[in-house]
Formats: sequence, structure tokens, C-alpha cells
Amino acid sequence: LPPSASGYIVAYQRCCRGPAISNLSNPSGTGLTIKAIIPPSTSNFYINSSARFINYPPLVICNNENLNFNHAASDPDGDSLSYELVTPHAGATAGNPAPNPIPAPPYSNVIWAGGYSPTIPLGSGSTTTINPTTGQLFVDANSTGLFVVGIRVNEWRNGVKISYVTRDFLFKVVNCNISLVADINEQETTPG
Repeated sequence: LPPSASGYIVAYQRCCRGPAISNLSNPSGTGLTIKAIIPPSTSNFYINSSARFINYPPLVICNNENLNFNHAASDPDGDSLSYELVTPHAGATAGNPAPNPIPAPPYSNVIWAGGYSPTIPLGSGSTTTINPTTGQLFVDANSTGLFVVGIRVNEWRNGVKISYVTRDFLFKVVNCNISLVADINEQETTPG
């Protein structure tokens, strides 16, 4: 693409997230938006590659057990990176599940169910934090369910924020404390 004084936003939308999600209001009617931001420039000053997350987050985590996960990213251009928990974008709706073309930005955010937020995505009594410098994610889930989480990595060049990438993903929190009981029935003796 040629340089642009307003930059570019490339986006993709779909519906819907599904009814089993615990932390969103109306998850069955809430879609998602994935977008890439190409910074504005009238020259090639902001030739930029997006930051790339190094690891995929685990699909399943245990409640009442600590998760210490490296959620860091790398940047091919050597830009400085910072991390934060954010509210992901909503997207298409059940009435229009695959808009073509998609609406222009700005894009609305998901609506959190009561008691949930970007910094409390797993609910009251749970802890979710990310180190803003290293991207190290710490989670201590206190309940089970399926939870949307948003993590953003910001790209900084010469002290100026030039772009960001948001990862919108799900944590399935399950009870990993399973009690097993061995139940052995006494054998009856048979006449011989």
C-alpha cells in the first residue's frame, strides 16, 4: 500500500461467540472484530511490521491453581513493546453474521456481564494481571467457565505509540481437583 496521511485499518468481522461464555452480556449475539492498523505516514518513516505474540495461551486452565504464562511478543522492527489487559471488540451480529463490506471504524467493544471487566475477566475472587514490560501473564481463577480475555501489545518507536495488536481469546477454566475413590467389592467364595 502507498503511504497515507491517515493510515489504514484492515478488519474482519464474524458472529457469534456462543452461549457458553460466562463473562459477556449476550454472548450468543456478540461477534468479534479482528483488525490490523497501518500507521499514518506521508513517507516511508513508519514502515512497520506488527508485533507477534511468541506463544499461544493455554486452552484450558485449572481453577484455584496459579497460571504463570509468557504472553510476550517480538517485534521484527525492534520497536519497544508494552502490554495491557483490554476489552476486545465486538463484531458482527446474529442478524448479519458476515457483513460484506464490514462497517467502518470505530468498532464497538464487547459488553461485560456484571462483575467482569478487562482487568477482572474471570470474575470476582480471581486475579488476572500482566506485567506491562515483559508480558508475563499471571492468572489465579476462582471459578469454572468459559471466559473472553483481551491482551494488547503496544508498539512504541522513539517514544511514540505507532500501533498495537490485540489478542482476543478464550480461557476455559475447569475443576482439576478430582477425587477418586477405589471401590473394590469383596469376592464371594465359590464352593469347590
